[in-house]
Amino acid sequence: MSCPKCQAALPEGSAFCNKCGLAISSPALPAPAASASEPEEELWRGRFSAKAQAHLWFLWTLEVAALFYLWYFQIHDTKRGDVVLRSIFAVLALLPAVWISWQLLVAKVATRYRLTTHRLFKESGILSRAMNEIELVRVDDVSVRQNLLQRIFNVGIVTVIAPTDQTEPRLELVGIENPIEVKEMIRGQVRKRRERSLHVENL
Repeated sequence: MSCPKCQAALPEGSAFCNKCGLAISSPALPAPAASASEPEEELWRGRFSAKAQAHLWFLWTLEVAALFYLWYFQIHDTKRGDVVLRSIFAVLALLPAVWISWQLLVAKVATRYRLTTHRLFKESGILSRAMNEIELVRVDDVSVRQNLLQRIFNVGIVTVIAPTDQTEPRLELVGIENPIEVKEMIRGQVRKRRERSLHVENL
């Protein structure tokens, strides 16, 4: 390395020439392998799974069994087993099933989740649409919550915590299949985004 003005020999990395005092410009730094402008790619899409309602269908089955017992062993052979009473029992048996099915339809159609290399999205709405997103670099914690039946059917709620995000500091992905895998996918991508962000800052 030599001084561009007086051609004096200088040690590598010198900021000034020892002979004439000329400031030596630093060599250009290499561009980071993964810059902030890298293309955003989609990694995963998800919706509410019907398996997440297993506990509700289990409770409905118990209710139907109880109604069946009351009808055939307590009421059926009595004079009270008239048309009105049969209608009441039918409504009590079918109404919860209709309600659970409606909840499933609304949850499955109205809410969609999407993970990219940069962000996590939640889209909600049927006629109108609202979209919330979290920058993965802002995520502090990812957790999974499951009840017993959800563990059996491998579904659950994935909770993403991003305290510094003003619009969505806590995002819950409800009724997700393979929630442990989804959680690890999000955590892995968060780690990658942070490493790349630190690499860029250090440069």
